[in-house]
Amino acid sequence: MRVGCDLPYFEDPGEIRTFVEGVEELGYHHLGYSEHVAAGAATAYPPGFSFTDPWHETVSLTGFLCGVTSAIELNPAMLLVTLRHPVLIAKQLAELDLLSQGRLRVGVSVGWNREEQVALGVDPSRRGDRLDEMLPLMRQLWEEEEVTVTGPEYVLDRVAIHPRPKRRVPLWLGGGGLGNQGEPPERGLRRAARHGDGFKLMAPTGIDPARAIELAERLHRYAEEEGRTIGVEARIITHVTPADEWASVIARYRDSGVITHVGLGNRIAGGSVDQQLALVRDVVERTRSEWD
Repeated sequence: MRVGCDLPYFEDPGEIRTFVEGVEELGYHHLGYSEHVAAGAATAYPPGFSFTDPWHETVSLTGFLCGVTSAIELNPAMLLVTLRHPVLIAKQLAELDLLSQGRLRVGVSVGWNREEQVALGVDPSRRGDRLDEMLPLMRQLWEEEEVTVTGPEYVLDRVAIHPRPKRRVPLWLGGGGLGNQGEPPERGLRRAARHGDGFKLMAPTGIDPARAIELAERLHRYAEEEGRTIGVEARIITHVTPADEWASVIARYRDSGVITHVGLGNRIAGGSVDQQLALVRDVVERTRSEWD
């Protein structure tokens, strides 16, 4: 069982550095963070989200994190890959995996913000199809000397990136809606089983561990049908789950046999750097015996 936490919405680079150095020292296995590239004043934001939230762009932030950490796994989740061209994002992620010395676990998603897609020239109705085409294409660019493809969205003629990753970069998927407590769509689960190395459940699924385990079991069944194996990251919402239950929830996930990672939804709780560090330290003190 690998346990990680989220990077809160800190805008200041000094606060970001203080927090990530703190969680790395505490022994967390992975650090999760999400992004938006464009905000829209007319967008109908879900509860807990705001037009003015200081969302950092993933590639830029990960480059910064490569320089201020040395051991913790870096987990952009979710990276909105459909906003980028596959050759560019494959090149950027290959560089980040190299610069982090193989500490990247990439979570990708189509995203919920249709206006953001439109602002960057992407047809929202095509984002799922776009992702289906991008995922194997990114793998080809990472693993093959040159790539030639003709697809509905992308045409490449003997294209290569150098340097290529020195290992298989983990590509995880995610999805779900806030209106239905993070329930992933069937297409998203099937996509993960077909293309993904893992699936990261949305934070709201942490409200009900039994439901999270059931979703993980479905993912494993679907992956088995594809002749593959898959990892699953479940969530704990630290300000919803009582503190005296954190350890038992992690143990329950571990003992299920279908959950490989646990991530804290600490970011949602908000607060200063000191408050967030106190929270993640409290989690370690209460649950460390259930890790590994």
